[in-house]
Amino acid sequence: MQEQSDKRPGPGPDVTLHFLDDTGVLFDAGRRQLYSLNATATYIWCCLEDGLDRARIECGLEQTFGFAQGAAASHVAAILGQWRELGLLRQVAHADGIDKHAAIATPPKAAVHLRLLDTVFRLQVQPADLLRNLMPLLEPLVTTAVSEAVPLEIAAEGDRFSLLGPDGTVERCRQRDTLAPLLKICLGRFALERSRDFCAIHAAALHLHDRCLLLPGASGSGKSTLAAALALAGFGLFGDDTIVLAQDTLAARAMPFAICLKPGAWRLLRSRLPTLLRQPVHKRPDGKLVRYIAPAGACQRIRPDAQAPVGWIVFPNRHAGSRTELVPLARAEALTRLLHECCPLGGGLDDAKVAQLVRWIGEIPCFELRFSSLAAAVEQLRGLSP
Repeated sequence: MQEQSDKRPGPGPDVTLHFLDDTGVLFDAGRRQLYSLNATATYIWCCLEDGLDRARIECGLEQTFGFAQGAAASHVAAILGQWRELGLLRQVAHADGIDKHAAIATPPKAAVHLRLLDTVFRLQVQPADLLRNLMPLLEPLVTTAVSEAVPLEIAAEGDRFSLLGPDGTVERCRQRDTLAPLLKICLGRFALERSRDFCAIHAAALHLHDRCLLLPGASGSGKSTLAAALALAGFGLFGDDTIVLAQDTLAARAMPFAICLKPGAWRLLRSRLPTLLRQPVHKRPDGKLVRYIAPAGACQRIRPDAQAPVGWIVFPNRHAGSRTELVPLARAEALTRLLHECCPLGGGLDDAKVAQLVRWIGEIPCFELRFSSLAAAVEQLRGLSP
């Protein structure tokens, strides 16, 4: 039956041929992908559009390009096989009325809608099993409230993976374990580009007493580990890496990806989270290994469109052997520290924005949290006054 299905393959319904100089370019509208063809491949595609079977295509290669008989057959088979893998050929109906789709079809796709800030994305993944590998990261962003969605697509291409963005950009990686961190970076960038908010802050944030506890800090300050411990203690997770402040109110807006934990945190949290070491390991672009967790149970579920006024700003400072204490910070010092972790959106800072930040932070208690024990740090922060 495989031989019969190869007799008369045909172009896929979303694929069109365009001529450029002496060669062709295929455009797959469904995937929004371009493929360049050499002269013989262009000839073969034209034959497919004319409805020719393989025998006549092979004969044409012999007559037009001087192929030997066996070489023509091998060349056609190789090109058709490549086009099948890329999903460029249509399925073929057999005389028995059954479509032998598995022989020439693309792998099944899966799709999910995600909300991040003001943007709803429709992420389409092919093959479908890739989505299972990404869901530990994406699960907190999943939404069923869909109006207009921005398309994103991930596809396996041989030993590579491609992510096609809404602006036509393409990111690629070679290993499955690097795909989730790449997707997180791209989703964050696309959402921030569409945001009209005030700024993005490198910070974790938790929901407490109807307010937001902001934990700014550079990478390695322990904010993600502390955020995980707080979430496991029942705090709602707004995000562990990036938080956005709304344009007018400077309320914190959630960016609630699953928490990203590096190996040092695995040891600290494994007793609190027995499933942690069963989560897949991913490799970030900086080479660091991470696992993603979305705490359940006592953790409050935060909607991806949630906002809350900032009630406290606490800078984590974890050192082995340190006594756990909340040290009050002068607001001028806190603002200086915060600006080191701040990225203004829609342009840089100006006098008006600085004045707005000064008024905002003037109403917020600011601290440095010195700690070594996660349990003691959680108890200190649980005691913050509303």
